[in-house]
Amino acid sequence: MLPVLFYVVVPEGWGKPLAVAFAVLLLAGRAVAWLVRARRDGEEASILDALRADLWLAVAVAIAVAVLFRAGVLEREVRLPLHSYGLLIAAAFLAGIWLAQREARRRGQDPERIADLSFWILVAALVGSRVYFILVNWGDYFGPGRGLVSTPFGRIPRLLAVWEGGLVFYGGFIGAALTAWGYMRRHRMPFLAHADTLIPSVAFGHFLGRLGCFAAGCCWGEVAQGHLPWGARFPPASLAYQTLSGRDHAEAFLAPDRLSTLPLHPVQLYESFGELAIFLLLVMLVRPRKRFHGQVLAVWLLAYAVLRAVVELFRGDVERGVVGGLGVGQWTSLAIFAVGAAIWARARKAHTGSPAVAQTR
Repeated sequence: MLPVLFYVVVPEGWGKPLAVAFAVLLLAGRAVAWLVRARRDGEEASILDALRADLWLAVAVAIAVAVLFRAGVLEREVRLPLHSYGLLIAAAFLAGIWLAQREARRRGQDPERIADLSFWILVAALVGSRVYFILVNWGDYFGPGRGLVSTPFGRIPRLLAVWEGGLVFYGGFIGAALTAWGYMRRHRMPFLAHADTLIPSVAFGHFLGRLGCFAAGCCWGEVAQGHLPWGARFPPASLAYQTLSGRDHAEAFLAPDRLSTLPLHPVQLYESFGELAIFLLLVMLVRPRKRFHGQVLAVWLLAYAVLRAVVELFRGDVERGVVGGLGVGQWTSLAIFAVGAAIWARARKAHTGSPAVAQTR
């Protein structure tokens, strides 16, 4: 387990120009991609049209840079930790885009449109995963004396302190699914056909993301009773140790020398390799034998719901919420399974047996 790989040090005096350069490159890169796609589609467009299409992002970036300037953080040396979790999430996102674009080309879909959709999915997934966790743990963020947290930038609302943990996959998936549906409807992209293209990327990305959870020590399992050869001990730097050490009767979770937790079920790895198995199932068996649009999506929903419900039996982070004796994740798994079954039934019924299943545009 290695939460922080190393620190990126920005020397004094370099913070402001690098922040501006990053903002300009981000907006310019998206503008160029927008122009290329528009001109390929035969549309007359200018750089101003491209920037106008991304106006909300330009405003958000400008606000972020202005806040950093005003806080004075960029005037001194800045040490940015490169977290294993963040690195693996970034790798998952890049791998997911590559896989989705590759499949889109094979299916006759627009790979550039898939890349743009993936950006919005990433934003929605981050927001949705955070909102889901906050709703389940409302009192921890809006209770007396719990609303603010100290940072090098000053005191900020705790709901923005994502480094303290608090991202839930199901919340991210729901946010991403709603955003994808809205985007595809706006651009007249058949939802089920494109969802079949995207969902194996979600499975592979989640495989990498859960490895990041293991590295950070979040989403931990319960104490392994008896001898478990693969039990994981998390050190004081991990979120697992920090949370368990603050519980009543912490000795039930920590090693006698208090240098680590007791061996815990590595549920992050259970789910990670389970998602890898689902990914292989989708790309090697389901997708090659696809008979109707929505089939790949439905299989993932059904399989992941079962995987998650089983993994939840070994989870130890009860802070995520328990309702009626079941974790919130288990209740959500039931709902996701029902959605998967409904998509399978409706899509299969709507399938006419024509060769149109191979066409997606």
